[in-house]
Amino acid sequence: MKYSYYLASLCLLISSHCYSQHYQIEDKYRGDPFFRKIDMNKLEKDCTYPLDYWQLDNTKQKEIDKLCPLNYLKFDFTSLHKFIYQGPRVIYNGQDFQLTLSMPLNEYDIAPETILGREISLSIINDNIVKDKIYLANNFMSIGELSVAYQRYYISQHGDIYTLYLGESDAGILPILWKHYQIDTQTMKFKLIQIDWGSVKITLPDNFTALPNPEQKVNYKDKEFKKCLKDETSEGCFDFKVYFYYLEQLKSKMELLTKKQKDKKNRFSLFKQKLDKKCLATPLPFDDDELHHYLNNLYSCEIKSFKEELSRVEKQLAH
Repeated sequence: MKYSYYLASLCLLISSHCYSQHYQIEDKYRGDPFFRKIDMNKLEKDCTYPLDYWQLDNTKQKEIDKLCPLNYLKFDFTSLHKFIYQGPRVIYNGQDFQLTLSMPLNEYDIAPETILGREISLSIINDNIVKDKIYLANNFMSIGELSVAYQRYYISQHGDIYTLYLGESDAGILPILWKHYQIDTQTMKFKLIQIDWGSVKITLPDNFTALPNPEQKVNYKDKEFKKCLKDETSEGCFDFKVYFYYLEQLKSKMELLTKKQKDKKNRFSLFKQKLDKKCLATPLPFDDDELHHYLNNLYSCEIKSFKEELSRVEKQLAH
């Protein structure tokens, strides 16, 4: 009985592993596990060519190419079209629903090579009805004369789905947007729980991290910036610049208050976590075009609370 008790306790501690549904999906549909966890900034650094790349000989170019893991993925994404160009393909068949891969087709699609640029979607099907669908992958799409874009993915055995949207040009490969979804078997929906733009990272329900661009120094004493502090919606003002200003001010003042009151708690971390949870109450949007609007609202929500808390902390320091 003791062993049963300890086993049950252990399962409660790691319930997401003990009770999560397993998705037995053939390797040819699963994608590449590299995309489970991405360091966007390191990936961009490793996959950006030096300025003289195209003047180097083939041997030196290959040495640089080896630094970019995107050049050496084990999964063959181009083969996906061969499996689904004649119609949707069920990749998981559970008791309550199925997962299918599909892409738009027309009467002229007679061979895989005619559809290499098509978007591949992943759908949740219940009782022959599409309950939800996400954009999963595609091959090269032109986004300019010298650039292409494409998306890659991975589906874990626990139903976590990871996607990475990429751009490629003569300057190298640029990771643009990483996403992490989970399958909600209760609502039959894909839940977007994480995004990573490189400089902006969001994890629901309570973590929003924005990183300043080290190459863009802001002069907080500049007249134009002071105008933005009075009204961040003014023309030429950017929410993220005002955000970093108040974040730095509040963090500094909270550290002073901690020293003054001889408190060992990290006041700012506790405050920020509660604030993030409040401002992230609205679910992340699926549509990439809506992400910028979502982010602007998120900045505004946090800036408002920064100002209020800064005023409160300054009053405490004054006494």
